[in-house]
Amino acid sequence: MGDIDTIVVATGPVLFGAVNHPELWVANAIGAQGKPIVRVTSGGGAGFAGALAGYYQVAGGYAGRTLVVAYDKLSEGPLQYSISTLYDPFWGREFAVGIMGFSAAYWRARMDVLGHTEEAAAMVSVKNRRNSIANPYAHMKKEVTVEDVLNSKPLCWPIKLLDVPPISDGAAAIVLSNEKLAAKSTQRPAIIKGMAYCCEADNAPERSLMISEPLAIAAKKVYRAAGITNPRRQFDVVEVQEPYSCFELNYYESLGLCPPGEAADLVASGATDLDGDIPVNPSGGCMGANPIGAVGVVRLIEAATQVMGRNESHQIKDAKLALVQSGGGWANLRGCAVLSA
Repeated sequence: MGDIDTIVVATGPVLFGAVNHPELWVANAIGAQGKPIVRVTSGGGAGFAGALAGYYQVAGGYAGRTLVVAYDKLSEGPLQYSISTLYDPFWGREFAVGIMGFSAAYWRARMDVLGHTEEAAAMVSVKNRRNSIANPYAHMKKEVTVEDVLNSKPLCWPIKLLDVPPISDGAAAIVLSNEKLAAKSTQRPAIIKGMAYCCEADNAPERSLMISEPLAIAAKKVYRAAGITNPRRQFDVVEVQEPYSCFELNYYESLGLCPPGEAADLVASGATDLDGDIPVNPSGGCMGANPIGAVGVVRLIEAATQVMGRNESHQIKDAKLALVQSGGGWANLRGCAVLSA
């Protein structure tokens, strides 16, 4: 702790873990007394937003090393109640449907326009659950088939039980350093070549359900900074945060991994499998574990260890460039990062 200059604590909304101001007692637990500390929360994107806050502290010269700690203990909080109270209090809360109802409508809109089927999302769940089996940190480790997903319990059509990740307790931490100090920690550090987190208006009347507009904006900014002109061919591995299986399909298009409307064909082709040309979620993604406040940091860790050649789950051979996606809110907060080594 003596080598750490500043600390960022990232969690979901306080109701998720049923503890207010968790940074107060987390500081004691990690021995951070006397250190500058700030808490960041952004729903499902809390971990990523916390990492971005730490990134700016280092990039701006305020800190040489910043510790980012992210966690959620969802077993102790009223998760669905707390999600429903995130709506606009003047009009949105009157018809709050929780994240699942919103996500079902989101997917249904794409199905009508693009012709995506329930099978396309089921393929995402099958891929990610299969990958999670080798992940030592996964909460759920069970291989399923497309038929298993399609025949699982209906929750909010077209979402079914196996389209949904588990409700997990979990934590993750990273140290962000400037280039000089990073060289003292490891011979092959992971380098953040670009990072952005963007927002659109919540429940915007003209909001597109075909692609994630804030994610597309963030990707454009990050790709420019990292020199990415052909995402499908330049990235060796991708880690995305898929709160429901259908969202991963949307991210393929929003991140430019395939043209709009072709996400279902991409997953069906096997390109996003471990042995495909653009492996997505070798870790198993959220289908393996979903401690909401921590998943953004988890995605960064998975990508960093891939480019460092130290991944404990599925090391992608010769991985040099990785893409990370994370986000929170009602799909209105989305971000991405590019990592290399």
